[in-house]
Amino acid sequence: MKYLRRDDNNGYREVAGEPLDTTGRPLRPWALTPSAWVVYDEWKAQPSGLQGMFGLAMGGMQSKTALRTYDKAASQTRRREFETELARDAGAHSECVKAAVDRVSAGIRAFVDQNADRAGSAVKLRCYNDTGSGRMGILSEASALSNSIAWARACTVMDGADIPKILGIHNCMANFYTRTNALPPGQKTVYDSTNVKVTPAQGHLYKWFVDDASRGRQRSGGAIATAAPGITTPGPAPNVGDEVRKRGVDEWARVEGSDFVKGVDLRNLVFGAGRSGTTGELLKAYRTFGGMDEGEEFKQYLLAIVIYLVGGGHHTCHEIFSVANLLVGSNGPRGNRPLASVSTLVREAYVPGKYMKHLPESYTRTTHWEALKEKYYDIAMLGHLHGTFV
Repeated sequence: MKYLRRDDNNGYREVAGEPLDTTGRPLRPWALTPSAWVVYDEWKAQPSGLQGMFGLAMGGMQSKTALRTYDKAASQTRRREFETELARDAGAHSECVKAAVDRVSAGIRAFVDQNADRAGSAVKLRCYNDTGSGRMGILSEASALSNSIAWARACTVMDGADIPKILGIHNCMANFYTRTNALPPGQKTVYDSTNVKVTPAQGHLYKWFVDDASRGRQRSGGAIATAAPGITTPGPAPNVGDEVRKRGVDEWARVEGSDFVKGVDLRNLVFGAGRSGTTGELLKAYRTFGGMDEGEEFKQYLLAIVIYLVGGGHHTCHEIFSVANLLVGSNGPRGNRPLASVSTLVREAYVPGKYMKHLPESYTRTTHWEALKEKYYDIAMLGHLHGTFV
């Protein structure tokens, strides 16, 4: 890859490799060019104040372009852009997540077995609507379908590559269909053990999942259906080609002073719609019907959730990964495995603002990821450091 490095003589210069100093430590994002490429410099360089303003002015004069300060606002804007692009790019290359998604789809089909009529009824109720993201169709279409045809269409969707639609079906089957159709004892044990972790009924995390204010969110003035991409530009935005739907980032506002929002601000992250309950529901589907809670396929399914929820404009990666963090190393579905050690739990735990631990190799070994990483290295690789210097 290549990056831009600050240069006192020419403003900045292009350098091959990653933005690291001679000791291997990362350089800091210092400024932005008019085309939104990041200029990196040593950590001691000041991005703001008189010294920073002078440096930007001199750098701009030397490079004959207007440099902008890389500040908190720039960091947050770029994080929204990166996560939106991550969801879009991964969704355009569904082969990176399809193995894990197909594993869950197969488990769901085995569970439904001969109950296609009931499954189709659930799909019609939950996967057809007028403003949801990843919907199979609108309400008027559902009314014209028999239950068996609705389930047959759901199976066709699960055979395809539209990840949001597939995960919408997974969520429906795990969260809604199972209410009236009992799971076999083994799967019920896994489902219940997951439920305790991702939607706890007691303990210090309890309120984060049952009380909106504790989740850091409150209803906004109301969301308007839009085709604006991902989590960029919360609020009314022009339609630019995505599915028209109501986004979580428009439906929910921050609760200032809440613990969740304080944690987001401390690390200079971005707020979407609070900690993600839908992620918990989908992780129940994955563990119950997929049979794993760690490793490469778990990361693939987590990226599929990002495609669905970030791509739909409902949650940030932090709001997804922090829920997944409740399961890492639990070794639940495969009871013959030894319990994870403390060192394993620490090594695998999610670091707020850091992405690589939760991205599968099926994605991070691709050329399209390398291109995205090069453009957004400041977020993709250094994002967990932003709370210390921006």
